[in-house]
Amino acid sequence: MDRVVDFLCVGAGLGGLAGAVRAHALGADVLVVERSGMVGGVAAYSGGFVWAGATDLAADEGLDDSLSATEAYLDHVQGEGRPVDRPSRRAYLELAVEATRWYREAGVPFQVIRNCPDLYHPAPGSTAEGRLLECVVPGATLGAWRDRLRPSPYYQTGVSRDDLYGERALDPAELDRLRRHGEETDLLTHGSGLSAAFVRAALTERGVDCLLHHRVSGLVMDGDAVAGAVLDGPGGRTTVRVRRGVLIATGGYGCAPDACELEDVPALVESAPPVVEGDNLLLAQRAGAATVRGADPFFSVGFHFPGETHPGGDVPLCRPLLEHLGLPHSMIVNRDGRRFGDESYYGALIGALRRYDGRNKRWANFPCWFVADEAFRRRYRLGPYGPGEAWPDPIARAGSVRELAEVAGIDPDGLAATVAAYNDGAARGEDPEFGRGALPFIRRAYGDPLQAPNPNLGPLTTPPYYALPLSIVGFGMGTLGLWIDGHGRVRRRDGSAVTGLYATGNAAATKELRGYVTGLANARNYTYAYAAASHALAATAQARR
Repeated sequence: MDRVVDFLCVGAGLGGLAGAVRAHALGADVLVVERSGMVGGVAAYSGGFVWAGATDLAADEGLDDSLSATEAYLDHVQGEGRPVDRPSRRAYLELAVEATRWYREAGVPFQVIRNCPDLYHPAPGSTAEGRLLECVVPGATLGAWRDRLRPSPYYQTGVSRDDLYGERALDPAELDRLRRHGEETDLLTHGSGLSAAFVRAALTERGVDCLLHHRVSGLVMDGDAVAGAVLDGPGGRTTVRVRRGVLIATGGYGCAPDACELEDVPALVESAPPVVEGDNLLLAQRAGAATVRGADPFFSVGFHFPGETHPGGDVPLCRPLLEHLGLPHSMIVNRDGRRFGDESYYGALIGALRRYDGRNKRWANFPCWFVADEAFRRRYRLGPYGPGEAWPDPIARAGSVRELAEVAGIDPDGLAATVAAYNDGAARGEDPEFGRGALPFIRRAYGDPLQAPNPNLGPLTTPPYYALPLSIVGFGMGTLGLWIDGHGRVRRRDGSAVTGLYATGNAAATKELRGYVTGLANARNYTYAYAAASHALAATAQARR
């Protein structure tokens, strides 16, 4: 049956739910539609970091910060010689402070992750703590929506990052106790906690209507304005007309068949939920919207462990290694057996993975392998396998480094030389070639706090040795997206806004910021959702005052 609402949020992930919370608070009749049977979206798969500068939360903790320092830090992240729209960036930073404050007052439990520095600290304008936030949510508080929250296949929940980065993490027994207690009490952390916070705020506490298994197949136009959307669901086709606007929060296009061509990589396997197929581009382009290239490419490497599928379906899951890459007794090499970047921070590998060797007419660093020794297997988790558990047979193994190279298809001389050089530096806690483990954030987030002298470095000396052939995996964060303004309004090629159409998150291109900042995508998602709902409902809110 057709219906009419004030505001329609397409996608029940972080952005769609954030838009719903804000619109509901402004008195709107809101509807959220989600093509899958789960809520939480891409953010539920993420690490759950939120990055925002100069927030009230930092001030409440007695931590000094300012927007001018935040801008200086972003100048460093962006690098030299790259243009930036400073007024737009400043407007975003101010809006992020406002949105973070508003959502916290609305019940989203943002909290500062203590002892967690900016990614590139001690860079100019960076802080030792205060800009990275998280949400921790008891699962029981989601009510009936708890069973619909998309589970994360990548992160163990139950322990907050605040605890992981504190003194308790130095005591393995205490950390294990925290994990067991968190699992027993269903304490949602990381991406699960962040998504749960907005699920609770929108669907549980405010009772916003959410239709699952409904995919938007088209927008309803009234002249040049968006007046609604067409939904395809279990009961057939439905038309939803809107009084104030449509917010596209569907994520990116990582699961689309042409994703690797769009990102200019040899191959790409999407690690985000298998629903990010470019619905944002298909829907909005039909309304005259412009697609632009915004953020820098961002992807990593991963491995398909036998039998793993995305939760709730049979789509094979390629697990990004993420936190595994920074642990001691491991490295990544190309077919020549050579390292090509700082493995401890996966973002440092992006440029090298996209490098094409024109002389030899091949990708310079793909294919590539994750190489580890028996000390790694005994001490650390790898994907679904806990410390000390046997790894599956498809993972190549051998009694020596040279034998491993021959089994895996890597140059034996190159790998032997690389391991020898790496081991020499690792024993001193140094990586002269790539600076692995040099940044405080990396040591904190991706290292072993019990490993000395460097949490990210340990030699490969204990046989047997292992090699995992890696895939290039995306995080749902494509470089292309819809062009939006500071209110989240979708723009046409001439810069004019498409009336009634908004976008946020990975559906919208990041034009105002360049370079990668851990947690920025999540903050940007709810910030532009806040802006979109505020703009769309401004006339309604004023009329009711």
